[in-house]
Amino acid sequence: MAGCRRRGGGIFMALFGLLFVTLGIGLGIFGSRAAIEAADRAERLPLATARVIERGAAGGEVVVEGRISTRNPQRFREFVAYVREEYRGTDSDGDPKWHEDERVTPPLVLELPDGLVQIENDNYRLESPPLRWQDSTSLSWNGLTGEGTRRYSGFAAGATVMAIGPIVQGREGPALQAEFLSSGDRAAYVAQQRSSAAAFPIVGLIFGGIGALFALVGLWQVLRG
Repeated sequence: MAGCRRRGGGIFMALFGLLFVTLGIGLGIFGSRAAIEAADRAERLPLATARVIERGAAGGEVVVEGRISTRNPQRFREFVAYVREEYRGTDSDGDPKWHEDERVTPPLVLELPDGLVQIENDNYRLESPPLRWQDSTSLSWNGLTGEGTRRYSGFAAGATVMAIGPIVQGREGPALQAEFLSSGDRAAYVAQQRSSAAAFPIVGLIFGGIGALFALVGLWQVLRG
């Protein structure tokens, strides 16, 4: 009986280890490749001015650098675009669990050196948002009322941002259909992606090493049982 339990535990541990090894390989190879491709794309696409977008043909992908205009209304506190997450207790390891329960990404007006550019869509991603706020310094979750501590991350008017996307014909003329809004300029975005590409193999190696250790221990228990 004890031997069966030991073998069962060993099989579970070995499978758990193989899962970590797979995750490590995925992070090391695919995560790094995705970051490199994102950086290459941002460097390859043309940097558009307001005049280029105004005169550009619909469909052409461009990079835009500018500031979020003060014309954009504040949606919550000083946020003009944000993601809200709610604390939902802890997981089995005691780590906090956060659940996204609201996303506000309205069409925004960007200020470029030569004029204004309209972001037409409201489904862009927020990458590296610089502004953060939490409604309480302590983390709490009330299962009866279904309410927990909430935290916000996003952008305020005046923030320097970069966006990538195609030129489209908007409601008031040519506009940008942004895939994402990233904090800083193109150089900062490219540097961040290059840094991530270099870090992913290290993280993947760590996950792979932990997984291999679990798999070996599990295999030893199966053979021993």
